[in-house]
Amino acid sequence: MLTLTLMNHTFEIPCEAHEREKLIEAATLLEDKLDQLPALKGESKVLMVALNLCFDYLQLKDDTTQYSLRLEDQLDTVINQVATDPNAESTSN
Repeated sequence: MLTLTLMNHTFEIPCEAHEREKLIEAATLLEDKLDQLPALKGESKVLMVALNLCFDYLQLKDDTTQYSLRLEDQLDTVINQVATDPNAESTSN
């Protein structure tokens, strides 16, 4: 069980031992994001931070997908070059 305090609210979060550090890191990130919006209060502040975090997540997800696709294309190119290279040695016995 992990006890976290966010915006003057205490939460008891059931978690595995290996999850504790990541949850503490997440809570710290959330507190930092909340501190960046001093003009907003309460629910408006939380919703704006949630929206920003979701946007960041979706952007990172898209960037990761695009990067993976570029790597796959590069790998396909290398595989095709090796397959069509007449100087490549055969590995069959």
